[in-house]
Amino acid sequence: MDYNSISGFLDKFKKLLGQSEAVYRVISEIVSKHIKFPIEEKIIKIKGSIIFIKGSPALKNEILIHKQKILADLKELISGRNFTDIR
Repeated sequence: MDYNSISGFLDKFKKLLGQSEAVYRVISEIVSKHIKFPIEEKIIKIKGSIIFIKGSPALKNEILIHKQKILADLKELISGRNFTDIR
């Protein structure tokens, strides 16, 4: 059995997981910067081009107020993804 080809195959998944974690970290940092409240990565979910953030109604209202600025910053920093909405 050729283990080099298997390790090469698994490296592809490692890179994908690393990129995914980086996206969540960037989203958390950008949202936290705009609303002045720390957002943990574990409350962020991404489905397609929509970002879902679980939290209190006050938190969601604050995000809604700054939604356009947040989406503009995300578009600049994450070139591979085009997020259209934050809920």
